[in-house]
Amino acid sequence: MIGDQYHQAVYLRDINHRKVMPWPAMEYYLAELVQDVAPIAVASFVSSEMAESWLKEQTEPPNRAWVMIAGEFHLAVNHANVQRRALYPLSMADGYTINDEVEPEPSRPG
Repeated sequence: MIGDQYHQAVYLRDINHRKVMPWPAMEYYLAELVQDVAPIAVASFVSSEMAESWLKEQTEPPNRAWVMIAGEFHLAVNHANVQRRALYPLSMADGYTINDEVEPEPSRPG
């Protein structure tokens, strides 16, 4: 993670090139969450600062919980493995869709 955004390290061996690139994992995750279940806020805040303060004050933060900030749903996440708590606006998922259809395996010659 860099800031609150996932990234992936890429190494292209053929040309000996390394790069760190944004990875839209959270965007897809948010799209999948709202596709499965409508969000219900456990808390509501007027500003991001108030929500961030609330999240930091949680002695045992939930792994994830929906909160409302200024009328927009956000996912409050505890990234325990990197000791980071973050708020992700649901609008991050705009334009991302989850394809649940399974592509058939191409037929192989017998």
